[in-house]
Amino acid sequence: MFAGFAYGLFASDSLPFPVSVGGQAAKDGAPFAKIENPVAADAELSVESKDGMIIVNVNAVNAKNEPVPGSAPAVILLQGKTTTNLDKTMDGKKLAAGNYIMSVVSEGKTASILVTIK
Repeated sequence: MFAGFAYGLFASDSLPFPVSVGGQAAKDGAPFAKIENPVAADAELSVESKDGMIIVNVNAVNAKNEPVPGSAPAVILLQGKTTTNLDKTMDGKKLAAGNYIMSVVSEGKTASILVTIK
């Protein structure tokens, strides 16, 4: 874990860069960071990154935070920007109410964040 040591004061394995959803900053945690309160299906997603391409995979999970069998991840791309909305998925479908794990890929790192859509 020496690679993580250099970023120890600023980042962790689950949240290597700041992410907020619906105005709430993700709170660091293990094994996943978390958005504390449920958010709307069209909530704003903000990623503090200098990367020109940010890829977000949103996977439905059950109460144990395990992937829901047969569910396909939603994909959200941020090209040349750091904010978008959760309803801007590649397939154009809104996320249904439920629990999700968002994998936000930027700067060669991945933030893993639990979020609940209301």
